[in-house]
Amino acid sequence: MLFHVPVVIALAAITLFLHRKGSMKPTHGLACGAFGFYLADTSFAGSIHAASADLFGMIGQLGL
Repeated sequence: MLFHVPVVIALAAITLFLHRKGSMKPTHGLACGAFGFYLADTSFAGSIHAASADLFGMIGQLGL
């Protein structure tokens, strides 16, 4: 677990940089995908899953 936190932080920084740059390339997509896989292995995964499920539930109730 201690190894994953710095990797997640580094990948988050890379993803933010690539997003701000404005051009999306296949390597940028791979970096974002890797960020998602590492993030899913952290303790934040449960909170993110619950928040996204709540958000999609609210959108579903609105009928959008």
